Amino acid sequence: MAEETSYFWLNCGYNRWNHNELLVGQTTLFESGAQFNPSQGFQSFKQAKVGDRVIFYQVQMDTGLLGLGEITSVQTGAQNKIRVHFQLQEQLKPLTADYLKRSEQLEFRMRNMKETLFNQITQEEFELIVSLGKGETKIPRYFFIAEEQEFEPKSYNTIYTHTYNGIKRNGYHFYTQLEIGDQLIFYNKNRDQSVIGVGEVSKHIHEKAPIPGRTNSTAIEVYFEKEIDPVSLGTLNKHPKLKNLYYLQENAKQAIASMSKTQFDAIREISKNDGMKSQFEAVKSGQMIDEHTEDLKPFILLVVDKGEGLKAAEDLLQKTNAKPVITSGHPDFSEDMLYGKYLPNETGALYYREGFITNLMPRTDKSYLVIDNFNRIDPDIFQTYINVLEGYEMTLPRYNRDGSMVKWSRKKDSFYHFNPNWHIVGITYDDLNEIKQKYTEQFLKYTRIVKVNQD
Repeated sequence: MAEETSYFWLNCGYNRWNHNELLVGQTTLFESGAQFNPSQGFQSFKQAKVGDRVIFYQVQMDTGLLGLGEITSVQTGAQNKIRVHFQLQEQLKPLTADYLKRSEQLEFRMRNMKETLFNQITQEEFELIVSLGKGETKIPRYFFIAEEQEFEPKSYNTIYTHTYNGIKRNGYHFYTQLEIGDQLIFYNKNRDQSVIGVGEVSKHIHEKAPIPGRTNSTAIEVYFEKEIDPVSLGTLNKHPKLKNLYYLQENAKQAIASMSKTQFDAIREISKNDGMKSQFEAVKSGQMIDEHTEDLKPFILLVVDKGEGLKAAEDLLQKTNAKPVITSGHPDFSEDMLYGKYLPNETGALYYREGFITNLMPRTDKSYLVIDNFNRIDPDIFQTYINVLEGYEMTLPRYNRDGSMVKWSRKKDSFYHFNPNWHIVGITYDDLNEIKQKYTEQFLKYTRIVKVNQD
């Protein structure tokens, strides 16, 4: 009957391996004797046998996991001297003992064998360490990183932990806590004071070669995975899970801060939903009409229960820092209210009173039009605006000083500046089937439909 395999952890110095060559396949020799220091694991050496599995951990230079392997030879000589040959068979991510301590299963073990050369561990501990070292299992922490430099998606980058003059950056102690695989939210104050991307730590804190002009070259390495839809500090501070966090204040100078998984997920959620919190669900275009490639969607139909509309609209617009102009729809809502009309002033002279669209759309301050009871309005009154969206030049019953009529289009020389980022938020109490029947395919092509999920 084959002997049961045992599992070990070996702390080894940098010079035990030839780092100029491939580590996989290399062997190293350790010896112990009867007078061996107990802290070096003499009992474990006596129990070692060929075929036992080993985790190799480097304790000098860049500390961290090296890999896994097995014992290939055990020889016992005079004076109880034991010679054990180890072979490294597979490399692992260089996770540190501090990272492994994050696991409740491993914390006690890591704390009690730091100073011991050779340690016996359980099969379950061995398998968990291997799974972590291969990246199959992760126990990350979450951090907020403030950087002004621009990162390319899917790129590896160096971030220095000190200023050029050698002063520790604000939050320096968090740099020392970073481990490979820790998840990062990137913030850039030069991009409208917004969080702009996500990534992870690719190498924990270390010293780089001296750099001319920089008095300290301590750094971390990060992988910038991708950009996300930007979310401003103002929006983040309105979220119940994020408000009042010290590093999200406009005057904060924190270069790095720790955050909880809940806070990390909340930021991702706001960005993914284009400003919509979890109570909102975007209705896919294919459910209403044939798919179109048109990305311009100035209309937002907010499908909500009666009485909840304005509160839902306020929540929806949290991210945008918009300045909503709120009105209510009714059957007499007319084109004049959208595009304006001539009216007499006190002396009887005519002046042109702008409508909601012609007044608000050209602005750059996000003066979005919010219409409660949108379902009560005849959608045909929006046709002129839709024709402009379609690319046509429309003539309005308004006159220039030379007597010519005003032209409105998406062109730069249009009388009314066309703002592709402006929105009409229509709060509707119709259901999705009623919406599909009421509005033309042309209207729905320029509409994003958002359904409010009730608790």
